[in-house]
Amino acid sequence: MNQSIKQHTSLLQSLRAFSLSKSYKYLVPPGVFAAALIFSLLALVNCQTRKIEPVAIAAEDMCSYCRMAISEKRVAAELIDSESQAFKFDDIGCMVNFVKNQKNSAKTVAYFVMDFENREWVKAESAFFVRSNEIRTPMNGGIIAFKDRAKAQAAADKYHGTLVRFDTIIQ
Repeated sequence: MNQSIKQHTSLLQSLRAFSLSKSYKYLVPPGVFAAALIFSLLALVNCQTRKIEPVAIAAEDMCSYCRMAISEKRVAAELIDSESQAFKFDDIGCMVNFVKNQKNSAKTVAYFVMDFENREWVKAESAFFVRSNEIRTPMNGGIIAFKDRAKAQAAADKYHGTLVRFDTIIQ
């Protein structure tokens, strides 16, 4: 039995013992204890949040927008919806078009983009993007992402592009 279950079990046993004691009958009106117990348990269940992580891109994965194979991972993107479904994209521009065209009926809970240089997932809201016509991406979106602002600025200078944030791109 894991530690969390042991703690909950001992808490429930203590509450049961108190509810059966004679002092309980004089201190707590009938039904209040049961209602408090139910609300407490509901609060405990709702407090357990899961960390949303990006899903690895497999060789057979296809872009959720344009249906092309995801061949160049350093420009890939991904969104996770409220039903924990991952939508993978071969180009940041495809993810933007997917969102703008409302291809998903569930609410999006997380956006991830691949760091162009380090090839690791970054939350899109914290990433720095470079947009340029000189950047070649699978669907000609012309957008690359970086975790580090200095690296993004260097890429913007190299590709004669502009440095933007996610909220600007997703509009």
